[in-house]
Amino acid sequence: MVKPDPKQPPASDDPWAARRRRNVAIFSAILALAALFFVITILRMG
Repeated sequence: MVKPDPKQPPASDDPWAARRRRNVAIFSAILALAALFFVITILRMG
């Protein structure tokens, strides 16, 4: 019996699902930064 390498992440059934989750997380972070910049700009103008 071969033991799994602890350095390797566990194999996923669907690699596209992992990529999609990562893309959604990156998109959410970018959107949050854009919203933050917008709010800061509005507050500084007022």
